[in-house]
Amino acid sequence: MNIHHLNALRLGFSNQAASALQTEGVRTYIDRQLTASVPLKEPKFIAKSPKSLEEVRDLRKAADKGGKKAKKANKDLVKLTFQLKAFILQRCSESEYPLREKINLFFQNHFVVTIQSVKLPIWIFQHYRTINMHSLSNYKTLVKEMVYSNAMIKYLDNHQNKKGNINENLGRELLELFTLGEGNYTESDIKNTALALAGLTFGKEKGAYRPGMMDTSTKTVFGKSGNYTIDEVIDIIFEQPNTAYFLAEKVLKWFFYDNPPEDLITRYGALLKGYNFELKPFFQAIFSDQCENPQGGNQIKNPMTYLLQIHHDLGMRPNYDLLVFILKNQGMDIYDQPNVKGWKGGKDWLTSQIYGDRNQLIDFIVDGNPRFEKSLNKRLEKFDMDKVSFDPKLSLTNTTSARAILDELTAHMIFETNEAMDSELNQLLSYDFDPNTENAHQRVLNVYQYLAKSPEFQIV
Repeated sequence: MNIHHLNALRLGFSNQAASALQTEGVRTYIDRQLTASVPLKEPKFIAKSPKSLEEVRDLRKAADKGGKKAKKANKDLVKLTFQLKAFILQRCSESEYPLREKINLFFQNHFVVTIQSVKLPIWIFQHYRTINMHSLSNYKTLVKEMVYSNAMIKYLDNHQNKKGNINENLGRELLELFTLGEGNYTESDIKNTALALAGLTFGKEKGAYRPGMMDTSTKTVFGKSGNYTIDEVIDIIFEQPNTAYFLAEKVLKWFFYDNPPEDLITRYGALLKGYNFELKPFFQAIFSDQCENPQGGNQIKNPMTYLLQIHHDLGMRPNYDLLVFILKNQGMDIYDQPNVKGWKGGKDWLTSQIYGDRNQLIDFIVDGNPRFEKSLNKRLEKFDMDKVSFDPKLSLTNTTSARAILDELTAHMIFETNEAMDSELNQLLSYDFDPNTENAHQRVLNVYQYLAKSPEFQIV
């Protein structure tokens, strides 16, 4: 795999940006991605969605009663969920700024909330919009915004946290998963952080304190004492030594390494601290440095990258509803992670089940399967979703010979071949291959199919 295709996958979800990276150079490309204004308008389906938990409860009660109205209510709720997930997936796939979307998705998996628990699509959208607004600002500011998110308050039960009845969920995850990492705080720090969060509950656009529910006692957090609100506690958290290193490790895992080297965690953690937690220069430095490294193969592709890469490679218009469905089966359910720790990544992206599903999908795309296609369309039809239709068209720059085709495909799909692969590839496309024959395109597709099913294609 050449460096431009590798960096396109590192900085996005497919090979689409490879030519731009080659033309502009990696540092110019990264700078353009990180300095662009990327607004996020509220989609129409969100405007028409329920605006309160009470409205959602009414819809679910109607769905539980049975009958035609119930079927429609239930169908509408499921459709809303699919629309929101498909909306985010489409942005990742089609944005002119895929790096920005990959950063947004990173923070969505860092500050986990789920549609299944939150129930209200508009709160999930507001959570995503807040990330989009602050993902290149100051990390401390982003943490504060996330804690005040209605979706976060609902997901971690802080609406139940009030004076005399303290709920520690949000306080614990703020320390363990959002800022410091396990082992870098005490149970007393958790308890006092939760006291500072007491009374923070739902608001119109974001959470707000209700004075009657607040705990006004003195809180002691990391050795400092006062009648703190959560903003002041977060300021203290960001004085602790591990905050910058914890985020640096997670960023390295998301973009470059399943197991980041300790020296890189130390280097970039110190850099983030030196930038006073400003995210834009931190990301510029880490991306520019790491994208100069031509040695890939340090990370298993997540399902979204795998799916979008093969769609773009094969010139297919993605059916985003279908891809949301496939992503769920592959363990990457957008805004519905398995738990508050989010998608773990690494080997979790390539279980024997997921690897088998990936191979089955590429077989279905290249070879077709009318019975499976009919069954899938029937399932999607229930929710007024587009029908499945694949028409793969592989565009190559040089089709003058079998060798040229094989070199081009291997250069942008895998890092290296071995003797067994070379033998198999030469059988699939022998030296006397004629690109003008009737079945020439199908034979080239079979080469792509073979490479896409190889273990080497599953890594970045």
